[in-house]
Formats: sequence, structure tokens, C-alpha cells
Amino acid sequence: MVSGSDAEPITVGRIRGVWGLRGDLRVEVLSDLPSRFAPGSIVYLDDRPVRVQRSRPSKNGLLVKLDVANDRTTAESLRGRNLTIPQRDIGPLPSGSYYHFQIVDMHVWSEQGEYLGIVKEILSTGSNDVYVVREESKRELLLPAIADVVVKVDLGEHKMTVRIPDGLR
Repeated sequence: MVSGSDAEPITVGRIRGVWGLRGDLRVEVLSDLPSRFAPGSIVYLDDRPVRVQRSRPSKNGLLVKLDVANDRTTAESLRGRNLTIPQRDIGPLPSGSYYHFQIVDMHVWSEQGEYLGIVKEILSTGSNDVYVVREESKRELLLPAIADVVVKVDLGEHKMTVRIPDGLR
């Protein structure tokens, strides 16, 4: 994993639209840290730091006012853009937990040494994530991200070892 300023930024939100006339944005939150969009916090828009002036819960995420959008027209121009943070700002997770960016594109192997493919997507189901594993010549495999299935994650090798439950193939 790359660290420091050379690392890819982490997407923590996606601007889905606008709300009102004063530049408030509808943001799909892609972070588990609720304080990420607290007033005064800094996020990045196109590699440029922007300050959160206010935020509040909304139907499908948050309504966020950034210091760079003071009217509806400016806010509208930001639709579809990502809000990011540097990797150095993500903070540690409990042992055995991983950020999505660490898992996506990871190579997946069975306990028996069979190559299963690459994690191409992570579906959030509410109870646990599901890893979508694809390999060109095989059909897609959906693996629940639970301890009984995910045997080992090696971030250095970018490799995951799994135990495939009966009936999943």
C-alpha cells in the first residue's frame, strides 16, 4: 500500500445534486466516519481543499454546504464530482477490518489454492458487505465478508484467502 502524499486520495462522498438556492449540495456519503462532514472539516474537491460550512442528514445522505459554492448555479456545476481525503487522514480501523479501497482489485484464492478472481465491487447489504469476485473464464462469485468465509487478508501481497460456503458455486 502506498502512503503519504503519493497515494491515491480516498473518495468519502459523491455530489449527487443541489438543494435550495444557497449552494447546498446533496452528498452521497461513502465514509463510515460521521464527523467527516462536520462543520469546519476539510475535504478535497479536484485536489483542492474545501471547508464544510454546515451539514445535516437528508433522505439519501447529507446536505452539505461547502465554502466554494454560495449559489445554486455554482453548486449545480459540482454535480457528479467526488469529495476526497488523503489516505494519511483515513485513520486506523479495528483489527480484521478493512477499507473498501484496500479490498477492491484484490486477488482472491480458495483455501485449496484455486484462483477465483479479483474483487471488482463491494455491495453493502446492511448486515455485512458482499465481495463481488470476477474471473474472465468463470462466472461471478458473491462472497459474504464474514469471518467464516474470509480466512486471511494480506494487504502487502494484495491477496485474500477464502473458504467458499457450500452452495455458493
